[in-house]
Amino acid sequence: MSSFARAHTNLALVKYWGKADEDLRLPAAPSLSLTLDAFYTETRVSCARKDKFILDGKEAQGPEADRVFSYLRRLFSFFSLPLSPLLVESQNFVPKSAGFASSASAFCALAAAFSQEFELNLTRSELSIASRLGSGSACRSVYGGFCEWKEGGMEESFAIPIDEHPSMGIAVLYLSFGSEKKGISSTEGMRRSKSSPFFPVWRQECRKACREAKEAIAEADFEKLGEVAEKNACQMHALTLSSGFSYLSSSSFRALSFAQSLRERGTACYWSCDAGKNAALLCRERDLAQVKEEALSALGPKVLLFASGPGPGVEAEREV
Repeated sequence: MSSFARAHTNLALVKYWGKADEDLRLPAAPSLSLTLDAFYTETRVSCARKDKFILDGKEAQGPEADRVFSYLRRLFSFFSLPLSPLLVESQNFVPKSAGFASSASAFCALAAAFSQEFELNLTRSELSIASRLGSGSACRSVYGGFCEWKEGGMEESFAIPIDEHPSMGIAVLYLSFGSEKKGISSTEGMRRSKSSPFFPVWRQECRKACREAKEAIAEADFEKLGEVAEKNACQMHALTLSSGFSYLSSSSFRALSFAQSLRERGTACYWSCDAGKNAALLCRERDLAQVKEEALSALGPKVLLFASGPGPGVEAEREV
């Protein structure tokens, strides 16, 4: 017998950047995301004679396997279960050559499959907490559509649904400018950013942005949501610059200018960028084909484009 789960990646429209507690992965401020239908992870967990991790059809060892089984041991302890060797089989349906992180979908799927295998009957809030212990952003992949990750203590910091079936017709176009490993990890980048004199302001701005984003979602106001998302992304990267480093490249800035130029010509399009040079463009679903065509022309033939719409929450089942 084994247990299966599928979880999708998510794009933070209000960014998670800064930890109140690194070990517990507690955020320094709330964040808000959109789960995506195009990119996901499928994971099976079953009891075995020894620990084994199969990733994309091949046995994984070293840091990848160590991170998975360190996390699983944490779950055994967290739920007061006796340790048991596990076979974990995981397949990432996320473009490998595009430099997109899949930790959100990977750890959410792993937490959900683990919960099924040991019949924990977790609520979605409890599953969100369990996912968070593997990767902070994984807590948001529990839900489809829009959700918010609340700040707080160990038992208070989890994601809550905002609009699981968005009706505003939103689409995301990912722009990949390469998959080179970034020089500063997100964890290290968050540490450095806390030294910025602007970090307290950043926390307040994220709280304000979450309030404004939720208002925009409730009103199905795409342009208001896009403005909030673009401003928050710019503020995050301004924070890293104020801390003496940056993830952005000239291609990242060209993508920002491209989104702004589209708006000037009457097409609502907004830029977002996580801890890396690759960017995302938010647009209306009806404008996606136009935005994609113009992005190829404006940003050059080497850019890789990946389109997505809103995706579902995590799904899990016990297999016989």
